[in-house]
Amino acid sequence: MDRSFLSSFADDTTLSHKITGEVTSWSCRPINKITEWAEANNMQFNEDKSEILRCGPDSHPRTSTALHVRGSTTISPSPVVKCLGIQLNEDATYKLHIYATSNKAKQMAGWALRTFKSRDQEVMLTLWKAQIQPTLDYCNELWSPHKKTEVQRYFTRQITYARP
Repeated sequence: MDRSFLSSFADDTTLSHKITGEVTSWSCRPINKITEWAEANNMQFNEDKSEILRCGPDSHPRTSTALHVRGSTTISPSPVVKCLGIQLNEDATYKLHIYATSNKAKQMAGWALRTFKSRDQEVMLTLWKAQIQPTLDYCNELWSPHKKTEVQRYFTRQITYARP
C-alpha cells in the first residue's frame, strides 16, 4: 500500500510519504517515479532546492533516516520547511511562522506610526486595513489569529478619535 500524497501549486510540488518501521536508509519510490516522469517530459528537478521534513511522534525515523533519490543523491533534512509562504516546523507546529508573522506585522505597524504623523481615525484604519491586517490574515486559519489582537491593540491605541 502506497502511503504517499502529491500536491502541486504553480511551480511548487510537495510529496508527503509515511515512513514506518526501523529504517536507516530510505529510497522513496514515489520520488523516483516523479523523477522518471520529469525525465520522460524533458524536465529536471533541482535537488539543491529539495527539502525533507521529518515529523511525527516516533523519534527514530526523525533522527536517523536519510532520503536517497535514485540511489545517489541524498536530500538532507531541514528543521523547518516553507511551503506557499507557510513555515512548518519538524514538530508539526507553526511556531516559527507565528513568530515571523507577528514580528512582520509589528514592524509594519511601527513603520506606519513613524512615517505618518496623523493619528486621525480614517488615516490609521486605512493603514491598518491596507498594510498590516493582510499580513496577519494570510493563512491565519492554520495558526489561529490569537497574536493578531496583540498587534491590533498596540496599533489602535494610537488612534485619535474625534469627539462628537
